[in-house]
Amino acid sequence: MSDLLAHLNAPQLAAVTLPAQHALILAGAGSGKTRVLTTRIAWLISTGQVGQQGILAVTFTNKAAKEMQSRLAAMLPINTRGMWIGTFHGLCNRLLRAHCHEAGLPAQFQILDAADQLATIKRLLK
Repeated sequence: MSDLLAHLNAPQLAAVTLPAQHALILAGAGSGKTRVLTTRIAWLISTGQVGQQGILAVTFTNKAAKEMQSRLAAMLPINTRGMWIGTFHGLCNRLLRAHCHEAGLPAQFQILDAADQLATIKRLLK
């Protein structure tokens, strides 16, 4: 456990070890936000305060989401692939896929952005 927290400075340690509840942590560029978030997730899971299924981590980019999963996998002996870590769009897509019938969508629905829509129309016109 101490290995998990050893690389944190005092403000990071305080944020990571907050009680298991909703927390708002404000931090600037280069302050170690990803480190704090991933270590907090690992801390909550490793101390038994939260199960893997109780985590939702939303990032802005796919790169950041993959980085978080990679760091968690390095910190804990768990499979992070099924965890709810991703971008807002990716997680919403995953929720819609899991609950497509309740949302009134066909099982094989597709989400197209403007460029995809234009490319589809051009293909159809050919």
